[in-house]
Amino acid sequence: MGAEDPSAIRNQSSRVQRLPLPVGSPHPVRRLRRVPRLAGRGGAVRVLIGLVATAAGGLLGALPPTVAVAVDRSGYHVAGVTLPPRGAGVYAGPEGAIVVAGRRAAGSTTLHGAPMVGSCEVATDGRRERCQFEIGGRRVAADDTLDGGGWTRRYDDGQVVRIELRARQPVPVPIAIGR
Repeated sequence: MGAEDPSAIRNQSSRVQRLPLPVGSPHPVRRLRRVPRLAGRGGAVRVLIGLVATAAGGLLGALPPTVAVAVDRSGYHVAGVTLPPRGAGVYAGPEGAIVVAGRRAAGSTTLHGAPMVGSCEVATDGRRERCQFEIGGRRVAADDTLDGGGWTRRYDDGQVVRIELRARQPVPVPIAIGR
């Protein structure tokens, strides 16, 4: 055997795989991970912020959905849609129609692809409203109570919706809002 080139020996040794095994152990070396501590500088603040955010999310999830309604010269405004006035208490557009006659009102529209017709009657004291709806062949009723500038609507199945009255006066809402 002759003299070997030193560069060839270096190239062979660079191909050798070396595992981080401690002497006398068949297991690889494991390094301990540092677990972030919540205590200490800033940790308590992060925990407090997390708890407040969780509570706020729970509160917002528990509040009933809110829809604004108003009637003025430009029309009947409900959930961001304006039905222009057609005269004699009739408000109609491509989205639907509402007829208001004193304390009574009737409405017709499409909700989630299903036809909806409804009627409401405001009590003589103006503090309550009783409504009946038919949505896609299914009947549902609701009782509205006036409080804090709007109706709190409770459907007979327990669902609750808040209807904010922009003009702060009782307006019949014959649309099954929140359904």
